[in-house]
Amino acid sequence: MIIQNFIGIAFSLTILIWSCNYAIKNSIAIAQKYKIRDIFVGIFIIAIGTSLPEFAATFQALQFKSEGIVAGNLIGSNIANILLVGGIMLFPISKLKILDQDKSTFLFFLIFSIFFFFLIIFDITVDIKLAIVFIFLLIVFFYYELKKPIDEEISSTIVNNQPSYLLALKIIFSFLVLFFSSRYFIEFAKNLTELFGVAETTIGITVVAFGTSLPEVIATIISIVKKQSNLAIGNILGSNIANIFGITLIAVFLNSEINYFYLLTMIDKWLFLLTSLLFFTIIMLRLAGKILSIALILCYLTYFSYLYM
Repeated sequence: MIIQNFIGIAFSLTILIWSCNYAIKNSIAIAQKYKIRDIFVGIFIIAIGTSLPEFAATFQALQFKSEGIVAGNLIGSNIANILLVGGIMLFPISKLKILDQDKSTFLFFLIFSIFFFFLIIFDITVDIKLAIVFIFLLIVFFYYELKKPIDEEISSTIVNNQPSYLLALKIIFSFLVLFFSSRYFIEFAKNLTELFGVAETTIGITVVAFGTSLPEVIATIISIVKKQSNLAIGNILGSNIANIFGITLIAVFLNSEINYFYLLTMIDKWLFLLTSLLFFTIIMLRLAGKILSIALILCYLTYFSYLYM
């Protein structure tokens, strides 16, 4: 039974990653047609694409009444994005190149992270009223990002002359495949919690969060190989913002409310804030290099191991 569940997780995760990458590939092609700047593509196209597993996993976890997996997936994915994905991104880079106009983008990220930290550190129930606030903040963020001038050439690994409607159909198809593969992935992951007697939140932070963060890892590696660090940075930043708002909004719209206070440990809550502050500091100071990269990855592995001790 245990082996069957592990095989099920591996198989469904493989399909999940393929469908996610297929969606990203065609999303970038559309972005290239309409000449969207690199970091914008990273935040709003690639990040949303690589966050689709988290969204789909959240939807399916709520169907199984597993709010612990929802909370663990959100926090665990954001921690994994910064420590693991960020660590991989920084390894081959000697110094980050950040445009002055993009500094406000990272400030938005920090504000959103601190705002969400207050929601999880205090006993606050996120309901429809707060969901409206979330949507308003997203609109403001999108508006200011869209207003920024396009002063860099659009770089992409894809040259695609297919019509936009065909690319859109391919994206929709990949979303459908993603939805069903994530359902089985969560089902097998939930089975493991029962077999090993592990808390749902722990499974959400580790197995589910790591699995659904793999697309970010893949997208980051591809971006670095193509020497597009802005795409990688935008992917990490955008994925974390997408997780905070997307997962919470899905939970509220399906369950009418969610309270993270009782679903997370103090270590999880504070590590979420510390990693967000760390990422902001790294970006603003333009830090990079192998030593920092290895340190981040080791921190993630230590945290991952700690949860099962």
